[in-house]
Amino acid sequence: MEDERKSIDRRKLLKRYAAGERDFAGIRISSSGLDGEDLRSIDLSGADLIGVDLSGSNLSHANLSGANMLCVNLYAANLSHANLRGVDLSGADCRGANLAFADLDEAILTATDFTGAEFDGTEIENAILIATDFRAAQNFNGPGQGCLVCKTFWADGEFFKGPDWYE
Repeated sequence: MEDERKSIDRRKLLKRYAAGERDFAGIRISSSGLDGEDLRSIDLSGADLIGVDLSGSNLSHANLSGANMLCVNLYAANLSHANLRGVDLSGADCRGANLAFADLDEAILTATDFTGAEFDGTEIENAILIATDFRAAQNFNGPGQGCLVCKTFWADGEFFKGPDWYE
C-alpha cells in the first residue's frame, strides 16, 4: 500500500512557515535538516519525521502528536509546552532538550536519550519506556501511571531493570 502523505523539503516548509502557514499535519519531511529553526506552534501531528535533524530548533507549543520521530535529533531543542502525545521517539537524541510542560502521554520512548533534559511539569503516562536514559535530567519526577518501564536509567543514575508497570 502506498503512503499517501505529501512530501515536503526543508526549503518549501520554511518558506510556507515564514508566510504564516502552521498546519503541516501528516506530511513527510524529505530533507534531513531543520536544525536551529524557529518553528513555534507548528502542527506536525501525524508527520513522518524519521531521522530529521531538529537539534537546537524551537518547537515550543508545537503539535507533534502521533508523529513518527524515530532516530530524530532533538539535541538542545525547545519542546516546552509541546504536544507529543502518542509520538514514537524510539532512538531519538533528546539530550539537553527543554520538555517543560510537554505532554508525552502514550509516547513510545524506546532507546530515547533524555540525558540532561528539562522536565518541569512534563506529563508521561501510559507510555512505553524501554532502555530510556534520563540521567542528569532536570525536574524529572519519574513516569506516571500506566507506564511500562524496563532497563531504564533514572535522573539520579539508578538503573531500573524491570519490567514493571507503574500504577
